[in-house]
Amino acid sequence: MRTATHVTIIAGLLVASCASNPARSSVTVPLETPEPPARVAMDPVQAVIAGTPVAPDKPVEAPVTRPAGTPPPASTAAAAPAATPPPPQTPAVVPPEPPRTAPPPELRAAGTEGRTPTAPQVRDRLVRTKQKLNSIDRGSLNAGKRTDYDSAQRFLSQAEAAVKDNNLLLADSSVEKAETLANGLK
Repeated sequence: MRTATHVTIIAGLLVASCASNPARSSVTVPLETPEPPARVAMDPVQAVIAGTPVAPDKPVEAPVTRPAGTPPPASTAAAAPAATPPPPQTPAVVPPEPPRTAPPPELRAAGTEGRTPTAPQVRDRLVRTKQKLNSIDRGSLNAGKRTDYDSAQRFLSQAEAAVKDNNLLLADSSVEKAETLANGLK
């Protein structure tokens, strides 16, 4: 019984080792990629705008019908001008005039809609913010608040330079930022 078991195991191993693994196939089959389809040349298409009449490049010739008892014309050259009717006259269509719109609104910085700062207003705000910062002891602040204090000072100096250059929008914006940082330090 023991030998029969050994023979069965050995036979199973031999069969399993002889089975082919498709992932490790020794035969390589090249992949065949089909050729791309041939390109077909096309004539350019004329863009059509809505509301404009489309005039064909060549007038369309209507087929000439002859009554059953009439003979064909003797000369095709002489009959050709008479056989082709003149192109139909299409009335000129004038495209409707686009509605007139108001000019675009003036672009302004965010938050300044409806108010334009004046020089005295900006100077008053500048003085108030300086007083707030002067009332704060920089040495008693932690590292993060010291950075905010220094940023507020830089915004104030930027605002002063902007007031001297008569750039009131920049000055007002800088003072507003400095005031916000100063209020956060308290």
